[in-house]
Amino acid sequence: MERGPIMRVLNEMTGTTKELDLVLQGQAKAMELRNVEYAVELHSSNGIHIKTRQSQIWLDASHVSAMWQTREDGS
Repeated sequence: MERGPIMRVLNEMTGTTKELDLVLQGQAKAMELRNVEYAVELHSSNGIHIKTRQSQIWLDASHVSAMWQTREDGS
């Protein structure tokens, strides 16, 4: 996946209670992100640094196969 769509979602999540699930290539279980404090693009073409309340995460966006969020409108 390209970095742009992931960054847009992460920036919309900053300071909210929204959660994001990511599936990485080769992994059967999704990685859940929540309590995002900030996300920044790294110098590499696909690198992202994500700071959550609980963790620091460095991610290569090219390894993300899918991502999804629960809808807030209850539909």
